[in-house]
Amino acid sequence: MELRLNSGKILNKNVHEIGIIALGSFLENHGSVLPIDTDAKIASYISLNVSILTGAKFLGVVLPSTEYDYVKHGIHNKPEEVVEYIKYIVKEGKKLGIKKFLIINCHGGNTIISNLLNDLENQYNVKIILKNITFTHAATEELSIGCVIGIADDDENRLKEHDFNKYPEIGMVGLKEARENNIYIDKEAEIVEKYGVKIDRELGEKILKKAISECVEIVKELTN
Repeated sequence: MELRLNSGKILNKNVHEIGIIALGSFLENHGSVLPIDTDAKIASYISLNVSILTGAKFLGVVLPSTEYDYVKHGIHNKPEEVVEYIKYIVKEGKKLGIKKFLIINCHGGNTIISNLLNDLENQYNVKIILKNITFTHAATEELSIGCVIGIADDDENRLKEHDFNKYPEIGMVGLKEARENNIYIDKEAEIVEKYGVKIDRELGEKILKKAISECVEIVKELTN
């Protein structure tokens, strides 16, 4: 039997060699407006849209996630456990003819798996690209994106409650250990302290459009 690789709305038949994987976090506090699996849902939203626009295969979302040990706002796994899960997807993906994998990550802590992915590439003779799309935690950008994709509770009372004085994970303002150990986290926290947080749908739509467009371009390059 010959598979009809040119059917449907796709970039070209080479796109069937590309798999899209969503990576985020499922158990992480995000104040009162956003759910604990915000990062996983945003990553999945972007990944599925990229798959639809290009024809690349959406392979699903990675269940475990990892985090720096000094950031304490959720429940996470060891980096090796995250890569072990990705390893399974890569192994099964190869059976589908997939040779190139784009991992769209929307959780900052997962960036520490980068070196481990290099080993995975060599082990299975595949190409793996980790595209990191991250935002200040539970602050304006994430709130705005969450509102656009429909996961944010924009009830007026909820919005008033979404304050870093009550929820220390918002902007990581109240996570003292994280701020002391990471200059970038501290700088983002200072901005949140100064300007607060709000929902801006126009901003959310702009960020999503840019993120999806950048990932589509990566897929285009991988088809060459």
